[in-house]
Amino acid sequence: MGYQAEGPQWRYIYLTAAKELRQGPTPATFSTASPDTIFGMPIEILFDFATVHLIGDKNADVTLQVDFAFTDQEETWTMSIRHGVLNARRGRSHNPQLAVSGPKAALASLLLRPATAAQLAEAKQVTLTGDESVLATYGTLIDTFDTDFPIVSP
Repeated sequence: MGYQAEGPQWRYIYLTAAKELRQGPTPATFSTASPDTIFGMPIEILFDFATVHLIGDKNADVTLQVDFAFTDQEETWTMSIRHGVLNARRGRSHNPQLAVSGPKAALASLLLRPATAAQLAEAKQVTLTGDESVLATYGTLIDTFDTDFPIVSP
């Protein structure tokens, strides 16, 4: 079917599927979510990227509110998770459970890998004010993606 398909998209899909069935999934040679790409994202897109990583089932009954102060950008954002949805708005909130401040690179790392919070705080790259267990809870709500996933085989 791949060799007979007239459209290039269908041809590629069929031939990729056939190759995977014969040889197994092809390991990814690059990642579009490299540190350079993530650190280069505007802050609002960085939060959108974090939203994609939420595990919907685990977030239904969780309520979190964290203020992120990007010291090198001179901006503060409020991230809230309610009813399984992450929202981020520019500005401070009135009663955040946790306030985090630091440069954008450190906050991006903390946002995508909250388990690194203690290391970043110990290295004085970020400052945590409030209930630090919020980050542990947030860490249980996000997922990591396997870039070498199979396309057609189960």
